[in-house]
Amino acid sequence: MGSSVSTKQITQEKLEEYCQLTFLTKAEIMHIYKLFKTLGPEELNEDFKHRFPVEHIVKIFPAIRHNPFRDSIMRVFSSEQDGHFSFEDTLDLCSALSENCPEEVRAAWAFRIFDFDGDNQLSLDDLIESIERLTGLNENSEPRIDRPSSEYIAQAVLQEMDMDHTGSIAPQEFVHIVSRMPEFTLTFRFMP
Repeated sequence: MGSSVSTKQITQEKLEEYCQLTFLTKAEIMHIYKLFKTLGPEELNEDFKHRFPVEHIVKIFPAIRHNPFRDSIMRVFSSEQDGHFSFEDTLDLCSALSENCPEEVRAAWAFRIFDFDGDNQLSLDDLIESIERLTGLNENSEPRIDRPSSEYIAQAVLQEMDMDHTGSIAPQEFVHIVSRMPEFTLTFRFMP
């Protein structure tokens, strides 16, 4: 989002700017700010751009704290890729996962979350990792689904979504298909 805020509170002008740059309402932005400020009011009073460790951010968002993709979500939305979040990073996260975010935009963010190796393609390994995270771990901290089953499911997904037959799913293919799935719209969102 870029520009700085030099006051201890969000000005009306800055609030308007955030509304234009996100899919959030003024009330939602203020609610997120109040949550964010609980992490360190002194730090924010000194530097509005203060970056808190992701461990602190997940404390104020239980839906992310218990999400099997938590580490990937936090990696994608940390603008500095440093394991820390600014208030604006937090707004980006909440905006992308808000119910007002267009499906195509939300799907593009989802693609980045599922692209574990960061190569801008969803490979078979990325899909297997997603399946294993979705099915969870057993009491021994091992995937509940066996490897052949997760590979079988991943191959089926790849076959359905790889429209240009490259062996992986490109961002455009993912967005095209996923943004039209009603289940995606209902499940890939949260509001603090």
